[in-house]
Amino acid sequence: MTSLEAPPYDVVWVDEARALGGAIERAMKAKEIAVDVEANGLFVYRPRLCAAQIAWEEGDSTVVLIVDTLATSAAALEPLLGPEGPIKVLHDLTFDARMLAEVGAPLARVRDTSVTARLLGQKATGLASVLAAELGVVLDKRFQQHDWSRRPVSSAERRYLGDDVAYLLRLDRALAAKAAAIDIEAEIEEECAYKLRAALAPPRETRPSYVRIKGAQKLDPPGRAALRSLVAAREAIAEAADVPPFKIVTNEILIELAQRRPTSVPELGHVPGALSGRAGRHAARWLEAITRGAAEGNVPPEEEALFGVAPVDRKEIARRREIEAKISAFRRAEAKRRGIDEQAVLPGHCAQDVASILFTAAGEDSAATLARIAAIPGLGAKRVERYGKRLASLLTAPGEQARGSAQREES
Repeated sequence: MTSLEAPPYDVVWVDEARALGGAIERAMKAKEIAVDVEANGLFVYRPRLCAAQIAWEEGDSTVVLIVDTLATSAAALEPLLGPEGPIKVLHDLTFDARMLAEVGAPLARVRDTSVTARLLGQKATGLASVLAAELGVVLDKRFQQHDWSRRPVSSAERRYLGDDVAYLLRLDRALAAKAAAIDIEAEIEEECAYKLRAALAPPRETRPSYVRIKGAQKLDPPGRAALRSLVAAREAIAEAADVPPFKIVTNEILIELAQRRPTSVPELGHVPGALSGRAGRHAARWLEAITRGAAEGNVPPEEEALFGVAPVDRKEIARRREIEAKISAFRRAEAKRRGIDEQAVLPGHCAQDVASILFTAAGEDSAATLARIAAIPGLGAKRVERYGKRLASLLTAPGEQARGSAQREES
C-alpha cells in the first residue's frame, strides 16, 4: 500500500463539538471499535493529546473518525471509551490509556492486539510487523515522530492517522482465531485487563529522576549533589522553553559534569557536548548548579539511602536463582506439552511474583502459599485452576514432583 492509493475506508475529520456528538452516536452502535491516539511528547515539556482515531465497521465499510483534540474536548469521548461503550481494540494500549485518562476519557473493556501477538509467540509485536505478518498490510511510518500539534493536518498525515486504526479490527479477528485454536483466550483477556490496570495505576517508581539516571549510583557524594542540582536546573530550563528535558542536555552529559565538576567555561568545554547547541546556551546555569551541589556535599539524608548498596547474601541469591530455574523449567515443559508460548503459560511479571512468594514460603502452609499465588495480579482464575497447586509445590522433593507429573499424565 502506498500513500498514492485512496484509503479503503471512509474518513470523518471532527474539530467541533456538535459534529463529534453525532460521530459518537454512530460509533456507539458498533460492537467493537479500534482506538489510537497521537500526542506531541517529543516536542514539548508537557505532552498534549493532539488527535484520537477511532474506527468501526458499518456494513461492508470501515469508518475512521479522527478527532482534533486540540480543537474540541476529548472528554466527550468518555461514554464511547468507558465501560458502557463498545469493546475497544488497541495495539499496545499503555500510552493511549494514560493520555485518555488524563483528558477525562479513561478506557474500559479493552483488547490489545500486541498482547495477543505476544502470547501467540510472535517475536516482533509492533503494529507494522504484526499487520504485515497477519494481513499483508504495509504501513507508511514516515510520520512516526511527527509533531501532531501542527495545524493544518495534511492529507498524507490524515492517511497515516487513519491507517493506524483502520485495520485493527480485522487484525484482532485474525489473531483471536489463532488464540481460540490453542485455547488461550482467557489468558489473553486476563493479560489485557492487567495491562490496562498497570497503565492507569500510579507509577511504581517513586525515586527522584536524578537517582534513576544511568551512572548516578557510581558518583561520590559531592557528585550526587551536583547531579541533583544539574537535573533541577535542566527541568527549570526545559519547562520555561516548553521542550522535553533531553532536548536541553542529555543525561550522559549531566553525569560527566557531575563527575568532573568543572568550575569555569573552559573546563566545561572539556566535556563533549556541554557547550554545543541548547546545552551551550546555559553554561552559566550548569556551573551555578555544580557549585551549589558541591557546596552541599551530598544529597539530603532521605535521598542518601537511595544510593546505598544492599549487602550481598550469596546463599539467598543462590536460592532465588534455584526457584527461578524451577519456574522457568515448569513454563518450558508446560508450553511444550500444550503447544503454546511460555508467555501464555505464565507471563514474565507473574513468574517474578511466583518466585517472590516461593522465596518467602519456607515453613508456610501449602494452602496459604496457594492463596498468595492465586492473588497475583494478572494470573487469572484459569491459570490458578490449572497451575496453582503445581506452582505452590514447585519446591517439594523431586520424587513427589515426578509422582505428581505421572498422575497428571494418567488423568
